[in-house]
Amino acid sequence: MILDIPFYKNDKDGNQCMQVAMKIVLKHFLDKDYSLEELDKLTKRKKEKWTWTSQVVSVLYDLGLDVRYYSSVDLKDMLEGEGYVRKTMGKEADRILKFMDVPVVLDSIKKLLEYDIFEKKKLKFKEIEDLIEKGAVPMMLIDYSKLSGKKGYNGHFVVVTGFDSSNTYYHESGPKDPEANKKINKKKFIDAWNSKGTDNDVVIVFSKR
Repeated sequence: MILDIPFYKNDKDGNQCMQVAMKIVLKHFLDKDYSLEELDKLTKRKKEKWTWTSQVVSVLYDLGLDVRYYSSVDLKDMLEGEGYVRKTMGKEADRILKFMDVPVVLDSIKKLLEYDIFEKKKLKFKEIEDLIEKGAVPMMLIDYSKLSGKKGYNGHFVVVTGFDSSNTYYHESGPKDPEANKKINKKKFIDAWNSKGTDNDVVIVFSKR
């Protein structure tokens, strides 16, 4: 099955996959159009910086969506900031910190914990598929390098639109080769989701609040 979900491209500076995913679910559930520039401001993303999942979830909640964030790591541990990144990412830490706006990320984590919409739990992929069948929309953090065959962690946030027995379908926003409902072998997709650095992040958007 494949959900009928709007599709948009990551066609600005190429670092806005999180904002594109937000644009998709906001249009789908609220029928509201937000520009990537507006979503940059709301998530406090600066040019050439990456966006962390916590920045996205707190904004979606503020804008009126019933949303829940699941991860295999405890967000409270991430409040250590740079030290946490260095401890968990090893050789990749310097590159990641270059693109991380630490104060903004920490503020968004504190907000999420206050809202109580985070749960330290690695969802089973079958649980995610069951939620899709009920009309919920998952947004997932994957390591795109696992799909492209390149080395080094490359976090990429995607909206999952459906599945069948062997494949997962998702909106590939780009910037390279954007494609709606892109089909990928399910095992390969799960491997990209299980990659070090993703923390098995899943944001489930259930409906409008």
